[in-house]
Amino acid sequence: MFSKTFLVLILSTFLVAVISCAPQMAIIDRTAMDKILWPGTPEKPKIKYKWSLSIVSGSKDDSTYDVLFGKRDDFTDPRTSNRLLRPYSIFVDETPKIFISDPGASRVTVIDLDTNEAFHITAADETEFLFPIGVVAYGGRIFVSDSVLNKVFILDERGKMIGNFRGYFGRPTSLAVDSERGIIYVSDTLAHKIHKYTPDGENIGSIGINGSGEGEFSFPTHIWVDSKGVLYVTDSMNFRVQMFSPEGNFVGMFGSHGDSYADLDKIKGIAVDSDENIYVVDSIHDVIKVFDRTGRLLLFFGKNGKNYGEFSLPSGIFIDAKNNIYVGDTYNSRVQVFKYIEDN
Repeated sequence: MFSKTFLVLILSTFLVAVISCAPQMAIIDRTAMDKILWPGTPEKPKIKYKWSLSIVSGSKDDSTYDVLFGKRDDFTDPRTSNRLLRPYSIFVDETPKIFISDPGASRVTVIDLDTNEAFHITAADETEFLFPIGVVAYGGRIFVSDSVLNKVFILDERGKMIGNFRGYFGRPTSLAVDSERGIIYVSDTLAHKIHKYTPDGENIGSIGINGSGEGEFSFPTHIWVDSKGVLYVTDSMNFRVQMFSPEGNFVGMFGSHGDSYADLDKIKGIAVDSDENIYVVDSIHDVIKVFDRTGRLLLFFGKNGKNYGEFSLPSGIFIDAKNNIYVGDTYNSRVQVFKYIEDN
């Protein structure tokens, strides 16, 4: 008579094989679309909730593995999970495809937002990802930083390895792309620098040293490049945001450590909308803070929780050309999407 453990092993192996051969489909949850607004009445809303994504394979209501065993992730390699586990950074290209780094599943998930078809990238050739954090796409290539492997990989559009960035990293984290100038930026958190690379992986300079002065960093994490080529850096342990010209010159900063709503205590992702409003993820308070270019707090949205529009230790943020705002709601294991309502 077979033991329960043996049967579970056989069935789980069979189902992983079946699921790996089946088409991968993302499930978009639009249940609360356009129903949640910030700020609330009677003020004019500026941000609205659109949709969320947590399931990346199978059916929303029924997965064979879930029916048999309950939570699929308890029995399989996280890389084969049919859900996002710890989504971190997000990038959306013009096609549109969404690229999601998921260090909890040691993979990058790519989803076509027109068809919802999805696939996972778990390795760069023979090198399996351990903790992929940063991801961007440019020129038909995908760039992935793995902070444990201390590498930035160059992949083709289906995830096949082309090469990697040359040079030593202390801990590569966030990536950003200046598409006008063909520059890939790498935040090197432990080296307290931001590196500049060509899409072929050649280093063409760096910004910053360790310190608290203008143009100096203390554990920089997330980065963003706006439409004018301005680089924004979340200078985490200096509790501020710094901005640099395309040439790497310091142009401004804002933020401080404290107890007011405008302070930046545990900042992660950063992005800028078409009206040059600056969005900063405050992960410890589970909110997204929106500032103008002078650093004046305009509003914030979200709060701690699991419902639509709520967060649990959010990380990355991305804003596309249509002012859709994508947030890696990391410990709720999902990506939530919002919309900036432009002034008429």
